[in-house]
Amino acid sequence: MRRHTLTIVLMICLSALTMTTMLGCSNSLGGSPNTGGGGSSSGNYASVGERIYLTGVGADGQSISRTAPRVSQGALTMGGGGCGSCHGANGRGGTIKMMMGPAIEAPDVTYDALIKAGFTDATAGKAIRDGLDESGKPLNEAMPRWQMSSTDLDATIAYLKVLSGQ
Repeated sequence: MRRHTLTIVLMICLSALTMTTMLGCSNSLGGSPNTGGGGSSSGNYASVGERIYLTGVGADGQSISRTAPRVSQGALTMGGGGCGSCHGANGRGGTIKMMMGPAIEAPDVTYDALIKAGFTDATAGKAIRDGLDESGKPLNEAMPRWQMSSTDLDATIAYLKVLSGQ
């Protein structure tokens, strides 16, 4: 009986750990933990770039495919969402606390911050698509690698410029 109880408790703990890991930084329904807002839930966005940034849905109305070597893949798959799920609706980033494991630091991705860090439109595109920083080095594993069209990429970068003005 004792072994059976221990097995059940272990399964419950593992299930909770799995859900925590999968939900990681995804707060797309309730907004980012560092901004308090998740954007419009009605589907009315000022631009395609805003929709991509907040929801991960491209100009064609389909979810944009992405890969991620770490936590964010499960988080984005389970909770949906785009860049704002981790970087915040305002793009300013912040700390995403994980129930298990170290916190994830999501950087400020407003265009002004990217330019200060040495990014150009081209290198920002490489960060989004390939997970490479301004000097070509890999970004943190938590950063998804988005397989977006050039049109969607241009719209996303244009929206990062809008975020700089907010």
